[in-house]
Amino acid sequence: MNWLAIICAAVAYWILGWLWYSALFGKIWVAGLEQHGVKLEKGGMAPKMIGTFVANLVAAVIMARLMARTGIMDVGHGLKLGAGVGVGFSATAITIQYLWESKPFKVWLIDASYHFFGCILLGAILSAWH
Repeated sequence: MNWLAIICAAVAYWILGWLWYSALFGKIWVAGLEQHGVKLEKGGMAPKMIGTFVANLVAAVIMARLMARTGIMDVGHGLKLGAGVGVGFSATAITIQYLWESKPFKVWLIDASYHFFGCILLGAILSAWH
């Protein structure tokens, strides 16, 4: 496995999250959570950011392993695999959780689409850089 590619893919997924939840959809996401009664604490961000990066790294390792096992080495198939994993695993898992938690649709859409595009990003980077 190409560990440099895996680390770079994880960093890209992490940066996407920073952009997604700050510049792009941060205000809408926070408002939706607060509407649901969730209060986000301002302090203690470092452990959350580190934990998020570790989760992104695990996702990148598993995606790389899946690509190696299936023989996917071109970007087109990497994008398709990323989209399939994003919808088939990430979005469905989030959907089940949100159905039970009754969170607002906007929050679900922001969270599910972040992971959908994050998985596509992983597939693109890992397939382009094998």
